[in-house]
Amino acid sequence: PEGFLWGTATAAFQIEGGWDSGEKGPSIWDWFSHLPNSVPWGDVAADSYHKYKEDVQMNVDTGVNTYRFSISWPRLFPDGTNSTINQYGVDYYNNLINELKANGIEPYVTLYHWDLPQKLKERYGGWVNDSMVELFDNYARFCFATFGDRVKYWATFNEPWSFVAALGDFNYDPDFSMRYKMAHNVIRAHARTWHSYDDDFRSSQNGSVGIVISSMWGEPADIHSPADREAATAYMEFFFGWFANPIIGNGDYPAVMKRMVRENRLKQNQTSPLPEFTDDEMAYNNGSTDFIGINTYTARIISATNDTQTCHPDNHNFATACGYMPDIMGVKETVGPGWFWLGSNIFWFAPWNIRGILHFVRERYSYTKPLYLTEVGIGEPYKYHGSPSLNDTWRMCFYMTYANEALKAVKLDGIDLRGFFAWSLLDNVEWGSGVDLAFGLHHTNFTHPSRTRTPKRSQGLYKAIARENGFPENANHSWLARQWWEWCHSEMAYAPTRHGYVEPTENVQPTEEAPSPAPSAASKGKSLMFTGLVGILVILLGIGIPRYYM
Repeated sequence: PEGFLWGTATAAFQIEGGWDSGEKGPSIWDWFSHLPNSVPWGDVAADSYHKYKEDVQMNVDTGVNTYRFSISWPRLFPDGTNSTINQYGVDYYNNLINELKANGIEPYVTLYHWDLPQKLKERYGGWVNDSMVELFDNYARFCFATFGDRVKYWATFNEPWSFVAALGDFNYDPDFSMRYKMAHNVIRAHARTWHSYDDDFRSSQNGSVGIVISSMWGEPADIHSPADREAATAYMEFFFGWFANPIIGNGDYPAVMKRMVRENRLKQNQTSPLPEFTDDEMAYNNGSTDFIGINTYTARIISATNDTQTCHPDNHNFATACGYMPDIMGVKETVGPGWFWLGSNIFWFAPWNIRGILHFVRERYSYTKPLYLTEVGIGEPYKYHGSPSLNDTWRMCFYMTYANEALKAVKLDGIDLRGFFAWSLLDNVEWGSGVDLAFGLHHTNFTHPSRTRTPKRSQGLYKAIARENGFPENANHSWLARQWWEWCHSEMAYAPTRHGYVEPTENVQPTEEAPSPAPSAASKGKSLMFTGLVGILVILLGIGIPRYYM
């Protein structure tokens, strides 16, 4: 649609570097990366603190109209409070925002992408402390007042499930009770911040404030089995609904989550550690967003098990979310037969994941506000690289197939999807994995002091998609997608992501001759993706079209 946002995405800790430059305070990730046996890749990262103009030019060269980045809380407030404001940090983000605006690129800003000020962790224990609600609101208000005249898209938090359930602020929390408290304060902080903007900034700045929630799509193993459907619903409620239901549902935690936590803890002679919202808080939470951003990469197959059992994964070589859902019961998580994994055993090829989760959000919550796909991407194990080949055909396939599903969600399903962001603009520091996973459209040379960047082949493909706002029928990249379509749905296309950069052999290398101006009838017959309504077809891949459920 007109006005659709095509962008790239990054995060402060992952690209900025300058970890102690310009009076910046340390974050919990700076603390972690300086522990014994850790490698402090974040000290320099991709050096975007000094190379922000190059970052902006890379976005210009990629043809995008928006750039999603995060502000580092401790770069603005070194101790996490507004008692000390770091002007160097203010200048850095002003310069970045102004450079983007001067080049016609819309800033899409995340206020919190996991880099909690270390001083707040030491003083308060992090998000487990109720004081964090006001502290975050103070920080957000400063950002609105300082940058809001130019920033029209604000995300309060990026993936709270990830930094709460999977990370836990690096707290020792064997029974998960601290994580439930952390999540409670994150939700309260989000609602407080949205209301602050709504009350004091919206009328003058005319921007929007939302939240970015991550989730894999949980597909019922048997759509005709009520038990599998219930299990898949529980999986989605513990994953997505934990943070979505209080904001776009009824203001409270999902009913199935409250019940399962209570029943599982009762079996252990414990009371439920899940905090309760008051009636006033539920009313305050409900509707406190202008949009929902969704970070989604992959899917899982969910089936029912004995109700007395907590969630457990199938015996398969994949990373499970079950380990971070200790109170969900009667659920088994696995991947589909014939799926192939993409560089990390977290990510398995499942492009229909896009339509599944978008449809779920709309139907489950009767949601009518804008949606954005704020992270979609594929990585490969950088540690196996020698001199990198930039011929990342697997990433080209990934964006062809995943962007196609996003367009089908708009054109076929009527989803109010407003944007698609590639993760990531450039190879960066992937948190605890360091630089061992590469997700970028640009290669970052982490062995070079100046962190030189080089566009990969996928950057050209993504540029064409962004520039043409999808897949117009006669565009060169649409022709290329038709030629590659079958190959892109085969394991051969993604084998290099598991073994480093390996050039496809002659017998699997897709062709890429220049297309004729008008594709032939035979070529049109193979087409699987166009922006126009007539040209979009539904593919049957793996287990087929997402079988939506409620």
